[in-house]
Amino acid sequence: MDKFYENIERYLLGELTGNELRDFENALQSDPTLAKSVAQHRELMQRLDALRLRNTVKSALETPKAKTVPLYAHRSFLAIAASLILLAAAIWFFNLPSQHTTEFVQTPSPLNPNPSTESTPINPTQSTPSTESTPSTPAPIALARSFREQPTQTFVRDAAEPNEDPATAPTPTQQAAEAYFKQNYRATVEFLKAEKLVSEDESARYIRAQAFFSLNQFSAAAADFQALENSFQFKNEARWNFMLCQLALGKTQTAKALLSVMTADQDFPFRKKAMELQAKLKF
Repeated sequence: MDKFYENIERYLLGELTGNELRDFENALQSDPTLAKSVAQHRELMQRLDALRLRNTVKSALETPKAKTVPLYAHRSFLAIAASLILLAAAIWFFNLPSQHTTEFVQTPSPLNPNPSTESTPINPTQSTPSTESTPSTPAPIALARSFREQPTQTFVRDAAEPNEDPATAPTPTQQAAEAYFKQNYRATVEFLKAEKLVSEDESARYIRAQAFFSLNQFSAAAADFQALENSFQFKNEARWNFMLCQLALGKTQTAKALLSVMTADQDFPFRKKAMELQAKLKF
């Protein structure tokens, strides 16, 4: 039994080679119990990597809360500021030119703290267009990103491992994996832009799909994940992340239907996460 789990761990870490690797992969094809154990071990490793990543991000985002100062503590300052504003308004009013002029309005806002010097001219003789816009709903995208199943660092490192012969140039997949490991997702996509390359290499397509997801290019990511739905190695991760892409794209009904199937499948590796996401979405 110890040898059984040891071989699974060595396989997932990429330590099996030659005849050992071939025999193990043949066993995966014929032994459902072994295949299920490998999937469970892979999920455990991914969860551990994801937990470490989330803790790192959470620590980086935590900032000390600003100390609240009572309003009455600034009464003197507010009185002086009000006086200065009235004085400036009076000077501006009495110095207005007799003819209308076109002015550039550059008002800093929370969404644009550093307005461009090339602002849109506003004519005082014309009515100012409404600045109201349809409020964005980042919740689906935020949920999709938080529930995403990312590739393990071990998988990415193995994919980026250089050739034994130093004189041999690295393959596009190796270059892409190296770029992904460094979180350079645009370079990752650029290295794997050839469709023929990813159609012949499931690992390359999986890396490209994850890079698209990181760039918020959810349509492209969904296409790559869908192409991996029959993959032996990535089918569960691809199925899960494809559903998250639908959620991020606002296709709530599609995501709902896929989640229902996942929660009903007792053997689906991410069933618990699917139930948790269903609860958050209140399906």
